[in-house]
Amino acid sequence: MFGAFADRRWVFVDVETTGSSPARERVTEVGIVTVETDGDAQRITEWSSLVNPGVPIPAEIQWLTGISNEMVREAPRFADIADTLFDRLSDAVFVAHNARFDYGFLKAEFARAGYDWRAATLCTVRLSRHLYPDRGPHSLDAIIERFGLDGAERHRALGDARVLWRLIQCLRRRHGDDELAVAVEHLLARPSTPPALPPGELELMPHAPGVYLLYGANAHPIYIGKSVDLKARVLAHFASDHASGVDLRLSQEVRRIEWEQTAGETGALLREAELVKTRLPAHNIALRRKHSQGFVTLDAEARPRFVPVAAVPLERLHEHYGPFSSRPGARRFLQELAAEHGLCLKTMRLEGRARAAADAPCFNHQIRRCLGACIGAESLEAHAARLRELLEPRRVPAWPFGAAVALVERDAGGTREDLHVFDRWCWLGTVRSLAAAGQLAAIAPRLFDADAYRIAHKALAAAGTTVLELAV
Repeated sequence: MFGAFADRRWVFVDVETTGSSPARERVTEVGIVTVETDGDAQRITEWSSLVNPGVPIPAEIQWLTGISNEMVREAPRFADIADTLFDRLSDAVFVAHNARFDYGFLKAEFARAGYDWRAATLCTVRLSRHLYPDRGPHSLDAIIERFGLDGAERHRALGDARVLWRLIQCLRRRHGDDELAVAVEHLLARPSTPPALPPGELELMPHAPGVYLLYGANAHPIYIGKSVDLKARVLAHFASDHASGVDLRLSQEVRRIEWEQTAGETGALLREAELVKTRLPAHNIALRRKHSQGFVTLDAEARPRFVPVAAVPLERLHEHYGPFSSRPGARRFLQELAAEHGLCLKTMRLEGRARAAADAPCFNHQIRRCLGACIGAESLEAHAARLRELLEPRRVPAWPFGAAVALVERDAGGTREDLHVFDRWCWLGTVRSLAAAGQLAAIAPRLFDADAYRIAHKALAAAGTTVLELAV
């Protein structure tokens, strides 16, 4: 696409919102044009969704965008599309007009949904100013008129995202790939190098999958991360225009960077989870939790019970639901499930009302969020059947193979092949040959880890995954 940047993924993004403050206002629509180039082959895909902001859309915003309260009433909340959107935006160059606005809103919405999202960012306002410093204004309307672009569906998210892609194509024709690549590289290089990092350190990093370790003043890493594009991800940490509090601290503290290349995303995810749990970097929190992991099981009376991972035999994993990062996390899941489906917290022994009469209604029944198992309005058998049915999607699947297997992952160029060895959802390690995989399967201990399980489950569900069964 852009000369030296041809093998990277680009997302042209626009969001519509209820106002101008990411902290106070909400997103009402997201539109994305994704452009992926591999040699001479180019793939362009589009995606958009209205979003229920959970707050009224001001009349002037409705007039500007054409998005009314009625249009978003049945639309998904941002949290409902966050996982899909995160995958579409991850490890891509984020292109937007006045990118601080769109990036800031999406980052705030992702944070509310529990996602830590960041991206290397290209602002087309700055690109226009860089290429045409004496020709203003650089608003999207002015650019559409200046270059004769198709501005259909202006002020709708996908329509404006399409305009940005058309603009890049127009600039390629006017300036050529080489000149445009220089301009883009200049703007992407805007993130400032951390003051204590040796000159040229960031330039050594590859645009390839892997994990990276950021070090401060001693030999202990302060942060560990992964990416399918190591260089873009690390640069995004130091993007001064939209650095988070954590990124600001990392920029001030980091003095050295190490990285390990992998064949692909699965290997990067596994290695990140392993390194975070063994090296315990100060700025990684979520992945550090290991000893608190556990499952939910049901006792003879269909009451949920939390069981630590270490207490569950591997051959009985399929009898449990989860996994969950902690006991409080499992409890929150069950409470949310109860509120959404009218389950009874008192019947499930999740409501702390020890002195309440045996036939007294639970709190949720008093606010009409319980179908009444606590007072006999719903039989205990029916309540138990509903609970089992609702938990079934979270049941750990039975291990689908007769023995250990190797998940084969190859890099895009076909020069590297990693074999991730698993048995009964336990990751035994990653090696580079089939013989080494067999040896690992024969001697490695089987220790269940929730993060490795999720990574394996996702990889096995992906189309095209090569799996080799290993004889032990």
